[in-house]
Amino acid sequence: MSFVNSKTVKICTSLVTALFITSVANAWEVDFSRRQVDFNKVTNEDRLPASIKEDQSVSILSNVFDSVEPTQDIVIMNTEKGFVPETVRLKKGNNYRIHVVNVNGKEKNVSFVLDAFSEHHNTVFGEEKTFKVMPKTDGIFSYQCPETAVQGKFIIYSDANSAPGGRKPASN
Repeated sequence: MSFVNSKTVKICTSLVTALFITSVANAWEVDFSRRQVDFNKVTNEDRLPASIKEDQSVSILSNVFDSVEPTQDIVIMNTEKGFVPETVRLKKGNNYRIHVVNVNGKEKNVSFVLDAFSEHHNTVFGEEKTFKVMPKTDGIFSYQCPETAVQGKFIIYSDANSAPGGRKPASN
């Protein structure tokens, strides 16, 4: 390559490099016309966890300090003939730990669905699924196994003396 050609190549590469750099620099132009001028200051006193709505904050704090009551364990078995027990009575405001066990020899892999408490679990034969509930409203809520079409129900009541069926606890 001659001296003139190498000089021309250097000039051309310098020119192309300069054009490339200026085009890249123009691509990084920032538009400040839509920026927010005033920001709202957020303090830690105003902030709540994302799972809590503003109107729930007082009730949750009161539940933390009032929840000295122990958790009661309840076992629900999925058998070939249905759920045992088929009806479970729970007192509103108490803590419960529910243990669901599949002992159905014919259906070894089935579901447990309790929509009212957003609990949906796969129950494998002989294995236990555990979750916690704390009922907040009175009513009757069904739980079911869609694969075997069996169903049970939770009856939630407010006061021990107003249990469904007029029953009173044995301790009274």
